[in-house]
Amino acid sequence: MDINPKPDVVTRVFMLFKGLTEDRVKLEWPNAAACAEKDVGWWKDVVGVDLEHALDPTLLRVLEWGGMEIVG
Repeated sequence: MDINPKPDVVTRVFMLFKGLTEDRVKLEWPNAAACAEKDVGWWKDVVGVDLEHALDPTLLRVLEWGGMEIVG
């Protein structure tokens, strides 16, 4: 990616996802709703997102995002 002027912060997000039938959700991920309500703030450390810079409105920020469905 070539951006001019050069951004102060570049954040890249790529999501892999797989659709599930209602039966498979109940079988494989019965606590999905409860998991969705949990605090996931710890995840930023795992993926290396610097939220202070990513959310700083005085900086030139770029967010690149994409995704792919896993079929099968």
